[in-house]
Amino acid sequence: MTLQTNWNYETSVQKVSGLVSELKIVTLKKSTLTDDIARELYRAREQLAERRPGKNDVTNVTSNTWHGYLSACGLERMTVHRWLEHYEPEEQRLLTDEEYQAKQEEKRRAEMSIRDANNSRVSQAIKTGSFPSGWNPECQRLYEDRIKEERLRDERIRKMQEEMQKGADERKGREDERKARVEEIDELVKGITENITRRQVFKERIRISHDGKDDPFLDAILDYLDELEDDNRRIEACYNIIKTCKGIAVDLQRGQNG
Repeated sequence: MTLQTNWNYETSVQKVSGLVSELKIVTLKKSTLTDDIARELYRAREQLAERRPGKNDVTNVTSNTWHGYLSACGLERMTVHRWLEHYEPEEQRLLTDEEYQAKQEEKRRAEMSIRDANNSRVSQAIKTGSFPSGWNPECQRLYEDRIKEERLRDERIRKMQEEMQKGADERKGREDERKARVEEIDELVKGITENITRRQVFKERIRISHDGKDDPFLDAILDYLDELEDDNRRIEACYNIIKTCKGIAVDLQRGQNG
């Protein structure tokens, strides 16, 4: 439909206000909507829309707005918007409920088709690294959102992998510490066992009696000898021990004889 270019803001406001007042419309309902009101509202919205390339300027409405127009008519913007969804400008009439539902379904299918086509272009751009034909601002927006989502996903994966590696390193560290403690205990037990075995062999070699093998005094002497730095010191210590013990024995014998 080609709109007349001699549209007048004040005249349109008076016309719509008069029709609304005549029908006593307080809250717009589809049942109270007429072709005349819908047609005039559609024309007003087209004339008061933001300037765009190829649109004829209307000199008497440059300071007016669609919002101000509706306020002057006593109408609510959202209600009028829903109302005009039922208007067919080509035929200049209101759609029936069945026609409106069919129009909405066709609109949804068209939007879905466009959305699928844009998503396909975005997927191709990400895969090939170049923008395919038909690239548009919506594709660019979807592309930037997809790139951002993939970066966030990669960042989450990286952090998750770092946490997993950190956990694995900590578990390995604890296991290494446990093994080191076990090895340390094994070495300590091995040393004690070897020392006991060596001492028993030594006691047998010097022919200590069976009861003397468990004598703590002998063990104390052997512990003392083990602490000496070399065999020469140990030999000297043995002679001193013998000399000392022999002197004690002689002194004890004198006491018994006296």
